[in-house]
Order: sequence, then structure tokens, then C-alpha cells
Amino acid sequence: MRGTSNAQMANLTWWQVLKRVLIGSVILTTGAEFLTTFMVRSSGWVLSSRHLHFSAPKLKAKVITVTSLGTWRTSNQSINLDWVTDPKHTSVKIINSKPTYHVGDTLVLEVIARDGNKQRKVYGGDYLRAGLRDKKQKASTTGRVRDHGNGRYTVRFLLSFPGRVTPEVQLIHPSEAVQLLRELREIPNKRRWTCAFKGKRRRDVETKCTLLANQFISLSSQCDFSALNTSRTWFCEKPKKTSCDKITKCKSSLDTVAKLMTSQEERKLFESPFFRSNLPPVTKGAIEVFNVDENATVTRSLPFCQPGVPHSGSRGFWFRNSWHSLSCQVRQFSPFDITKCLANRTVYFRGDSTCRQWIDRLGGLKVFQEGGDKRARLYFRHYANYKSRIQATFIFHTAPIQGPWSAFRNLSEAGVSVDIKKMVGGANVVLVLSLCAHFTAKPTHVYRSRMHEVRSAIKELHKKYPETTVIVKTCNTRHHRHYREVIQASDWLADQLNQEMRGILGDLNVAILDVWDMTMSQWYAQDLHPDVHVVDNELNILMSYICPWMITNIEG
Repeated sequence: MRGTSNAQMANLTWWQVLKRVLIGSVILTTGAEFLTTFMVRSSGWVLSSRHLHFSAPKLKAKVITVTSLGTWRTSNQSINLDWVTDPKHTSVKIINSKPTYHVGDTLVLEVIARDGNKQRKVYGGDYLRAGLRDKKQKASTTGRVRDHGNGRYTVRFLLSFPGRVTPEVQLIHPSEAVQLLRELREIPNKRRWTCAFKGKRRRDVETKCTLLANQFISLSSQCDFSALNTSRTWFCEKPKKTSCDKITKCKSSLDTVAKLMTSQEERKLFESPFFRSNLPPVTKGAIEVFNVDENATVTRSLPFCQPGVPHSGSRGFWFRNSWHSLSCQVRQFSPFDITKCLANRTVYFRGDSTCRQWIDRLGGLKVFQEGGDKRARLYFRHYANYKSRIQATFIFHTAPIQGPWSAFRNLSEAGVSVDIKKMVGGANVVLVLSLCAHFTAKPTHVYRSRMHEVRSAIKELHKKYPETTVIVKTCNTRHHRHYREVIQASDWLADQLNQEMRGILGDLNVAILDVWDMTMSQWYAQDLHPDVHVVDNELNILMSYICPWMITNIEG
């Protein structure tokens, strides 16, 4: 926070002085982010040098973010890593220990976060991930983490299968890194693109482009390709010796994340040991989970997979390398079953490459064959099975897209919401959507606006064709090769998009197909494009939503 000279203090009202005294007390005792933010903003102080929209009062003073025990970041971005949650000193223990556990019981852990000085944290915000694993049986599930806001967390596991299980808890991000992610997320144009324009003598002219208007050059110096009154925006520096309408193609280029990292300490928050580190083991050995029938797993009275499936508790578990849903009734579909399910249907896949992975896998299973122009197959697919009368297409969403050169599309005429409004729906039409991976680095308002456009289009589609099946895939977990990827595509960021998605689309006649827990607890390496075995299990859920009438002989 900012220091204030005696002369400046004399000019402050009693209310301003009182608020500034109270700020320190609030942070030191409660860590209540919402109250702190309100008081800081109303008093004129700033929380971070990155928030350029705070304009008054403009005092030359040091900015310090205060934790309950000391300072971890100052105005010159120097970070005291000793005040950051340290996985080595954070403790985990079972708080409902029993002589024996049975399938259907609940196992509860307590996590106490401590910093590098071994001092207990008295505020929350750490992003934890919990899993329960039996390596021998290739069985696993996730735990529900509850943040009590005072450095204490509880984790609840539903014991879904018999065996010798080992609980594990990971620190994905300390609360201090989450705070930086929140700030960095709202900075526009962290990702950049290069677009080509047709020049004279068939020579391309290349310029730099951004999703939102470039704040560092005038609007008159930019080509604006945005669709009016939509989130589909695109700006390029005006090319020399040619015109804006000569744009032909675009590709992603180097991001600006390195420039946003103002110190080595900030960067270290997104590397080991502060990123994706295992907390100390909960037990010395495995926990035995018993059942009268050694092959039995937890059973529930589950509804058919349909819109409105409750989003609470455990989503499911892996057992002997197969995913068992605890949200709705899911069966395993063979290629023959999938063909039967999709017969006489048109399926529109729209969105990102994880959605494209589904349609390609169905092609690999010989459910249908690929046709169309294969030169544009990175962003477009067309498959068909003329015998079973199946038609399936995939089209990538419009900008932002991270990838190689691709043809630039007129944003007024292209986009997921535009496609939906043009569709002829009906009882034999399925729309599958996935919009996530390319939005994690964008300010929150970009994703919200895009999803509200999709919401409006779905409502319009259902008004004309109420029997159309609409399924929306959630984000899945992914790998991260370096700190720049973590800052732009952290699982925490993807998790926030999942919450936004549910909040915006959740009350529509739309099925939200949740793959988060499945990919988080998988036995394969984390990857934006999961292993084919994981994809096959995702497709089992998809088909269970499209053809719930085929759910027979469900395993418990």
C-alpha cells in the first residue's frame, strides 16, 4: 500500500484517514478480498502497479501488498518467497480415521497451509488438487476441496471402489500466484498474431494484430475487422502500400508474457516448487477399502444423461481403466453401437481442437469417412456415412485461435453463434460445442461476451427447433511446458471458464458434458488433447447423452 507524508495526511478527510487505518486491520485479520478491494479502491490506494485504471490520488509512494504475517510483494515487484505457501511445510492428515473403510464411505482430509518460515497461513486462496489412487487396479477419483478462508482446507473423497487406495494432494498454485493470475488475466492482448495482406507484385505485407484494439497506437492507425456489437473483434496495424481489405491469412506469434514478469521472483511463483508440487504423504501406506463383493463399486440411482443433470459431489471414477460416471447413466459404446446411435442424424461439432479430436476419433473408429477439402482440414472437417445416413462437420470457432497460418474469415459472417443461427435443427440434429482452450489468456469479459452470444443463438435455435439436442463440453486439464504457458493457460484459468460456462448456459435446455474430473484423475500424462483411451471414455458419455434409450445393462 502507499505511504503518505505528513503534509498529505493533513489534507485528508477524517473518513479517508479512518479507511486507511482500517485497511491494514482488515487484511491482517481476515484477508477478506472483497472488502479489502472495496476499501482500497474507495480510499484511492492501488492494489497493484498493473491496474492502470486506478487514477487518483496519484502519489509518489511505494505499493505493498500485505499478508497476515508480512509483505510478499512491493512496488518494484520484489517478492519475499518466504511468505508464500510452501508445499514442504504444509501438512495433510486424515480427520475421520476409522478402523475399516467400505465402499460408499467418505474419507476426509485436513490441509493446513504454511509458508517458507513454517508459519501457518491465515488466509485462503491456494489452488489445490486432490486424488485417490489404486495403481494396481488403475482406479482413481478426485476429492472435493473446501477452502475455509483461513489457511485451512478440507478434502472429501467418496470411496467409490474397493482396493488399497492412496490419497494425494497437490499444490497447483499458492494463493499468491492465484492473485497474480487474476491480475494478469485482465491485461488485454497478451497474445499477438501476424496477419498477411496482399501487396503489389503478389508480395504479402505482414503486420501485427490483436484481439482487442492496440492501446499503444491510435485507432486510425489500425484496421478494424470487428463484427458490430459482438465479442468477435480483430485489429491489425494498417499495412503500408496496401489496404485493410486485402487481408488473407493470420497466424499466432510470440506472446508478451515475459515482458509482464517484472522480476525473477514473480516467474518463480509459476515454477517448481510453487507449481504442481505434491504435499507431504497423508499416510505411510495405503488405505484398505472393503466390500462384501470384491468387484463391487459404489452404486447410485442415477438419472439418464440429459440437460439439468445435477452438478454436485463426485463426478465419477476410473476403475480398471474405464470411467464410471456418478452423474448420469453411462455405458460403453462399441463402434457398432455408435453407428446405431448416430444413424439418420446430423451432428455439428463447433469450437476448438478438443472437439475436433472427438470427430476425428469417430472417423478413426470407422463410424463415418472423411470427405471435403482436406487442404483446410485444420479448421474444418466433413465426415459422412451414407449407408447409415450420418452427416458430421467440424468448424473451428473464430478468433482468438492459437495456431499456424489459416485463412482470415469475415467476422460478420462467421463464428459459432452465426453458425447456430443458420442451422436447421430438429429431433435428429445434434450440436456439440467446446469453447475453452483459446480463451484462458483473455480478459474475463471476452469469454463472457462470447458465451452470451452463444446463449442467445441457442435460445433462438430452440425457439424454432425445440427438439434439437445441444451438448456443451467443459474445459479439460492440460500440460504446461514452461511458465509462459502456465500464466496463459493454467488449469485454474480453465476452471474459472467452466464456472462462467455453467453460470451463463446452465439454465438452458443444454447438456453440459463435464470432463474435468475425468481428465484430472486420469492415468495418462496431462495433455490438452488427452490420450485416445480417455477420448473413448469421453465419447461414451457423449453417446449416452445423444442416445439415452440405448442405456441397458449398466454396470454398477
